[in-house]
Amino acid sequence: MSERVSIQFEYEDERSVVLFSHWGGIELVRTAIRYARELEAEVGNKSSSPLDRLEPSTVLVDFIRHITRNLARVSSHYYLGATSESGDNSDTGHHIITLVKTASR
Repeated sequence: MSERVSIQFEYEDERSVVLFSHWGGIELVRTAIRYARELEAEVGNKSSSPLDRLEPSTVLVDFIRHITRNLARVSSHYYLGATSESGDNSDTGHHIITLVKTASR
């Protein structure tokens, strides 16, 4: 049974494109939130790279790397869209993951 969903990262006034998943459902959203909180803690106040600056488009690319790292190929399940209306998120909806800079640890 499908659990269609879409997510998007946001930092300040910038948003990434949208990642759609046919089977990810709320678990993809939870995974994205955990990933975001770990990334925020890791980068702290650093700002030397786009990922350190939490640039949403770069964060999305790294998140895709994170969730597909054990796959030989990404042959289905995930796809990108320009907006939340560019694909099917009819089961679980669209979720925006807001990124927040934290103090370095």
